[in-house]
Amino acid sequence: MLSKYKLNHIAAGLLDKFVGRDNDYQRHWALGVMYFEARAADNRIDLDLLAACANPPFPASTSLARTWAHHLRQALGRHGAAPDELDAATISVEFGLPPVPKRPGYIEYGDPFLCSLRLVAKDGRVAERRRMEHCAPADEFWNSWFGPYTG
Repeated sequence: MLSKYKLNHIAAGLLDKFVGRDNDYQRHWALGVMYFEARAADNRIDLDLLAACANPPFPASTSLARTWAHHLRQALGRHGAAPDELDAATISVEFGLPPVPKRPGYIEYGDPFLCSLRLVAKDGRVAERRRMEHCAPADEFWNSWFGPYTG
């Protein structure tokens, strides 16, 4: 059985890794590609890590859902648990948020986005983490260096 500590530990680790710069999709920062896709879907994408699917089911988001479902299984395994011990495991990303003041000493490029990760155990315990960061759609960065981005 997953303790509250383990749930929180897994949630924090997955969220940090998800918003990190090493999260890529075809050599582009995954969040920038998701932002590119999300503009056609009211700037929100939800990943279901237990079903390994995305809503809306855009190509990059669906691929990322499968990748992060795998990362979740690995994280659970390290704690001696399995995905069937969870009722829900989701990552939600909201783009196009109103501007927020930049943090002093940080280089932040793009628009703010909010990423929420939620794990719900079978017994009802919940671990939820949220993080606000900045990113630009993949095509905006790509255009400034290489010309039109086609996804």
